[in-house]
Amino acid sequence: MMLVSLRKEVLIMPRKAETLKLQDGDYEYLRSLIKQRTIQAQVVIRAHILLDKANGVTTRDIARIYDLSTASVQRCINKYIEGGTDRALFDDQRSGRPTEITDDAVAWIIGVACQCPADLGYSQELWTLKNLHQHIQSHAEEAGYLRLKTITNSMVQKILQRSDIKPFKIKCYCEKRDPDFESKLHDVLVVYKQAHHAV
Repeated sequence: MMLVSLRKEVLIMPRKAETLKLQDGDYEYLRSLIKQRTIQAQVVIRAHILLDKANGVTTRDIARIYDLSTASVQRCINKYIEGGTDRALFDDQRSGRPTEITDDAVAWIIGVACQCPADLGYSQELWTLKNLHQHIQSHAEEAGYLRLKTITNSMVQKILQRSDIKPFKIKCYCEKRDPDFESKLHDVLVVYKQAHHAV
């Protein structure tokens, strides 16, 4: 009796790398970051990681390109999925480390959002999130808030939501303001913060 061995040939196709789906505006934001010369190198590398993953580059290839472990690359990607660009690009706040976006910076953002764009030289009467975000980034340094040059769309939106500010819905959200508006707004925020910590 003759035994015949049948061997099945299985062709394994290489799996296509999964792409990372970026949120609206993040692709442009990440591209703008990698062109800036004043940004920390690790932030630029993390921006490259997200862009490469969005373009379908494998985690292993990204790790090889930037001389990183695959775990580091995956951690950056996971942080983006969990919390957007701020979470992925910037290290988590540690105890004793100053807050990334100070109360004064938040007050300045709210102050800008409460102004009519037309009063700042723009043609529109209503802010869009994109226009407000661009204005904040381009005027942050002259206002003394360097960290806001890299603030994301989503973080601006969160700050406005937390403060219940809706400049995109109401024309000329605030009328002519008190010249001391920003310092008074800061005082109010400090009172709220103290009350929150007292609870």
